[in-house]
Amino acid sequence: MAVKRVNLLQHSSTNLYLSSLLKENPETGPVMVVADYQDAGRGQGSHQWHSKPGENLLLSLLLFPAFLSASEQFQLSRVASLALIDTLKCLGLMPDIKWPNDILINKRKLAGILIENGISGKNISHSIIGIGLNLNQTEFPPFPVEASSVALERGAASDRNQVLDQLFDSLMWRYRQLENGETSKLESDYMENLFMLDQPGVFAHQGKQFTGTIRGLSDLGELLVESQGKTLSYSFQDIQYLLSENII
Repeated sequence: MAVKRVNLLQHSSTNLYLSSLLKENPETGPVMVVADYQDAGRGQGSHQWHSKPGENLLLSLLLFPAFLSASEQFQLSRVASLALIDTLKCLGLMPDIKWPNDILINKRKLAGILIENGISGKNISHSIIGIGLNLNQTEFPPFPVEASSVALERGAASDRNQVLDQLFDSLMWRYRQLENGETSKLESDYMENLFMLDQPGVFAHQGKQFTGTIRGLSDLGELLVESQGKTLSYSFQDIQYLLSENII
């Protein structure tokens, strides 16, 4: 699959750039946009992604996974998460996937993912996969969850272009697995890297804290948490992890 690459010095949001591009040209093909700086980078919900100019990887990838039904859209999150895990392991790091959209190392946030899908009928018409990876930035403002970077974890800066090429290759490999129906491989690899799997932890749901253990994900990508002998499923924003008195 040929993917066009677009490099931007600055844009409000690479996801918004691709959304606008698709509206202007519905016949456009797969595109990856990389920005040195975003002044309105977004995370899930109302969260913003903070990044110093030129120090990190900020990118969005436009794909057309019409072979996926709307109910299978979490598979794209698996693709993006595992591509980041693959890339970071190639850099000598051992990160975790924090469901549904973050990459952590030692409970510090390294990367975030924002996926926006278009639905046509029962299937996905297009998907915009946004990724922010803290690469060479070494100072961060205070966050509820402490941020880290590849440079802080490795003790040295990394070449942005080399890491970008590795991440792109990993994204394409994982996406081909999805296209080829290798979902069991994606699911097992995801579970192997899932943060707090089978470990007791404290969570918050509807303003109340409880102790539970993550047992996996449902077919729809919901988090399965066992507590007091029952295993319940939770969608995004229904449940929060509580670590060191901070919600993550």
